[in-house]
Amino acid sequence: MGLDKRNLYRFPWSLNDNPIAWLEVTDICNIHCEGCYRQYMTGHKTLEQVKEEVLLFKRWRNPDNVSIAGGEPLIYPHIVDLVAFIAENGIKPIILTNGVALKPELLRELKQAGLAGFTMHVDSHQNRPGWQGKSEAEHNELRQHYADMIHEVGGLYVVFNSTVYPSTFHEIPDVLRWGQANIDRVHGLVFITYRTTTTSDHVALAGGEREVDLGKLSYVREDFSEKFITSPDVYDLLRQTCPEYDAAGYLGGTIQHDSFKWLAGAVIGSKQEIYGAIGKKTMEVAQAGHHFVRGTYLAYLSEAKIGRKVFLMSPWDKTVRGAAGRWLREVARHPGRLFQPIYVQSVGIIQAPDLLPDGRVDMCDSCPDITIYDGKFINSCRMDEYRLYGGFLTVTEREAERGGSN
Repeated sequence: MGLDKRNLYRFPWSLNDNPIAWLEVTDICNIHCEGCYRQYMTGHKTLEQVKEEVLLFKRWRNPDNVSIAGGEPLIYPHIVDLVAFIAENGIKPIILTNGVALKPELLRELKQAGLAGFTMHVDSHQNRPGWQGKSEAEHNELRQHYADMIHEVGGLYVVFNSTVYPSTFHEIPDVLRWGQANIDRVHGLVFITYRTTTTSDHVALAGGEREVDLGKLSYVREDFSEKFITSPDVYDLLRQTCPEYDAAGYLGGTIQHDSFKWLAGAVIGSKQEIYGAIGKKTMEVAQAGHHFVRGTYLAYLSEAKIGRKVFLMSPWDKTVRGAAGRWLREVARHPGRLFQPIYVQSVGIIQAPDLLPDGRVDMCDSCPDITIYDGKFINSCRMDEYRLYGGFLTVTEREAERGGSN
């Protein structure tokens, strides 16, 4: 059975009440990823500037965490001081990094400063020195290195992101199986579908009338003939690989009613076996309950090892009830598993903005990755349009592609 929004919890997030604040501290990076939407133009922000942005987020965004991004935030010279400032303001600091600059000494400093965790971006299109041409399965060795390093320090959680290209779609199962084998130290996996615009087929207008050079944007290519991967495509492959997995919550698009821009779920399992997943009701209780108790919505699980208490949702959540039943049957066959830890590992899918034939862009409704530019909240994935052209572009097909005359 395919995805049905009636079986999913629509996250209640909004512009002013959203669990994530996306703080960009630099546009300098130490590698170049094919799917990146940020390019070097200004360099590092001052610590005073980013502190002001944190306070703006705190006042107008109500975040549970600040995602410290870039560029590469680990090369930001004030990263430890920034983490401490965010933590002192009662918000969870999370660093989004490619991991190249992560060393045990820095890791310990960041933890001492109050870091909550990492989102590590690792995929085969990042042009990492020594890793070119290697598959996603081979990149699991690198993922393991970071997961083990962070686990050894303890007290931090880690989520692994990867961009999904048409050429790497079939490799998703390799990443999923690796993550599940490390369910005791990997708190989540996120698969982000690649998107681009082409200069051969499209023209761009700034301010609704002035034609500009679309090729100046880092996320634009001259040509792209492959079929884009969608969230339902990724969902179906995840289900084929792990039938116990299911999605529980979503965010739709800003234009298309049938878009699945964010799909979020979580599997329940042990080191030996995946028993099932959380369902719509558990996701709703987690969001509403966290907001009731803490005053904010929730984007990151702070602890994967939550034990059997997840099964307390069984009377209200049939998906959890199925997982509990499978666990009990397994315990009956192997009584020793009664004493083994139970973990919850999130599995998310993000479908990047889609350019529609009429030039509009279907964005993520209630976008979790809103950042700050010139004192205003804007979508982080399109900030370079502001930086280069003063606002969002209108992108349309060339006249020849529409069948018109030149």
